[in-house]
Amino acid sequence: MIFSININGNIVDWCYNLDCQDKQYHKTWIPKLSDIQIITKDLGDLTVSQVRKIILEDIQPDIQMVRDHNNKVARDRRQRL
Repeated sequence: MIFSININGNIVDWCYNLDCQDKQYHKTWIPKLSDIQIITKDLGDLTVSQVRKIILEDIQPDIQMVRDHNNKVARDRRQRL
């Protein structure tokens, strides 16, 4: 699956690396910088690592939702013990 993001007026296409294609459908998976693959070659004055950081910041609310869910599941599991 290919995603797009608008960075400074440039549309940048990106996807997740093939190594994590199976993991990305798990409820508890949290992407890392190394999991993001940039497809667009012309990034203007930005480097690939800068674009990866921008993308990770953009998906941060989704990542926080996964972290909250993971913490809730762990708290519930600890209470049952």
